[in-house]
Amino acid sequence: MDQCLPETAHAAGRPSWLARSVRAIAEAAAEVRAGLSRAAMNRRVLHRLSTLSERELKDIGLTPQDVADAAVPGRHDAIDLLVRRRDSRRRTRGVGGWPSA
Repeated sequence: MDQCLPETAHAAGRPSWLARSVRAIAEAAAEVRAGLSRAAMNRRVLHRLSTLSERELKDIGLTPQDVADAAVPGRHDAIDLLVRRRDSRRRTRGVGGWPSA
């Protein structure tokens, strides 16, 4: 009888395979939901950017080609692509802040 007690106490402190499975499924569902939310946001942003003129896009550091490239379906994140291109142009031009006195 005493030999079963330590094993039972150890098993009570460890989650069962069912609990681990349920947790894994819940985490996967949360990742899917976040991905769908991010995709919807990307579509809204790309739609809005596609309505801007070339001048307006230039003001925010983008080109119409950037928007077209970001709209290509695939596994990339459109907003991340646009931010990387904008930041790359800023670094190339040396735009990073106010000039020092």
